[in-house]
Amino acid sequence: MQLAESGGPDVVDDAHSGHNRTVEASSSIQHTAVMTSNPASGPLPDIERPSSPRDAAPISDDDTYPEGGLAAWLTVFGAWCTMTGGLGLLNSVASLQNYLSENQLSDYPESTIAWIFSLQVFIAFFCGIQVGPAFDAFGPRFLVLAGSVLLVVAMLILGECTQYWHFLLDYGILSGLGTSLLISPPLAAIGHFFDRKRAFATGIAMSGSSVGGIIFPLVFRATYPRYGFAWACRILAFIIAFLLVFANIFLRARLPPRKPKLRDILPDFKIFLDGDGSLAICTAALFLMELALFIPLAYITSFCISVGLDRSFSYQILAILNGASVIGRTVPGLVADKIGRYNANMIMLAFCAVTNLAVWLPIAVISPPPSNATLKGVIILYAILFGICSGSNLSLIGPCIGQLCETKHYGRYFTTSYVFCSFAGLIGIPIAGAIVDSTGGRYWGLTIFVGLVYALSSLGMATVRLIKVGSKLRAIF
Repeated sequence: MQLAESGGPDVVDDAHSGHNRTVEASSSIQHTAVMTSNPASGPLPDIERPSSPRDAAPISDDDTYPEGGLAAWLTVFGAWCTMTGGLGLLNSVASLQNYLSENQLSDYPESTIAWIFSLQVFIAFFCGIQVGPAFDAFGPRFLVLAGSVLLVVAMLILGECTQYWHFLLDYGILSGLGTSLLISPPLAAIGHFFDRKRAFATGIAMSGSSVGGIIFPLVFRATYPRYGFAWACRILAFIIAFLLVFANIFLRARLPPRKPKLRDILPDFKIFLDGDGSLAICTAALFLMELALFIPLAYITSFCISVGLDRSFSYQILAILNGASVIGRTVPGLVADKIGRYNANMIMLAFCAVTNLAVWLPIAVISPPPSNATLKGVIILYAILFGICSGSNLSLIGPCIGQLCETKHYGRYFTTSYVFCSFAGLIGIPIAGAIVDSTGGRYWGLTIFVGLVYALSSLGMATVRLIKVGSKLRAIF
């Protein structure tokens, strides 16, 4: 690996990095094709571009990006509505998990209840990977419509569930499938309209998942005591349906459908053995990140109730965490384009570890707990800091994987890597539930687990950076 010295920060020279990236007019189309699973992809800082990229070769209309205009921003709005209704519900898991653990499923241990929600997360992301090629071949219309119907129906049925297997089939599997159809199409559609402004446009759309994480817990908390669980679920379904109507109206593809090559989208586990091992290490780091990410989202409400805080605050804290993550979903993606994707991800993962070990752990360890005022102050501080730090976790996955391969191979690399990472979403929440059960309903073991896993994830990112650019602190990678 060689570094280009320019009197400023060291920049990776891809001409010697083992994965040359040729910038030509047709590469913009390839980039769009693989954006399906790349939620925050923008122009990579280490790509060598001509002073006017569009002068590199004769171009057609498909080779240019509007970078704005009514159709482009309406697509961003449609993507925002999709993320608010789909991933926003995924970010609201703590409110529903706590309710079920105290009511319909009160006879089941935390670790058993957790499988319902971990199955939803796993299906949403594992199947979402496979949706990407379908977008390239057919566009967003059918996928988003099918996902909308499945998710709304799942929420309507949820209110009628009474047994454990009801919740597992409906919320775990059916809503997971619906959500999986709503993840890739909006992000890929944005990639059809934006190149230079892609990170900014994607950040706006991704902020919808945080807005949904604010709205749904508050609505659920306000409605179930007054109208009952069934109608609370129906009201959530109506809100989701309202948002997804706009998603189906405004979300569109600009480029014509294309049939992706099978070899570029199927997992290929041999690539872990190629090169310097950086992809394998990156995948391990991302696995650990996803293992930890959804645990605070699932258990922050039940922790607050367990230490004696009132229920209104316990549900509001999830909304505060998701509100702070709006910043984490937009700003780090833009900063990463400037300082390097691995640099930004490494820093944010380290901050996630610190917030869990230095802010949440002390109040989880102290027995008896401090006064309510102190508890509320510390947990609000944690929710804000962790929301900001963790907001970038998912949005930087695609850019980090994409930086280890040629653009045309991105689909294969991402799919192969995320086949492993998605299993972390399946086991993370149940592991945390088992830890809570084993510590007598206390949460200090859970917070230590989350903090250490995040620390190992940050170390993995640092290792990839060390392999690729060496020990120079100012290298942009």
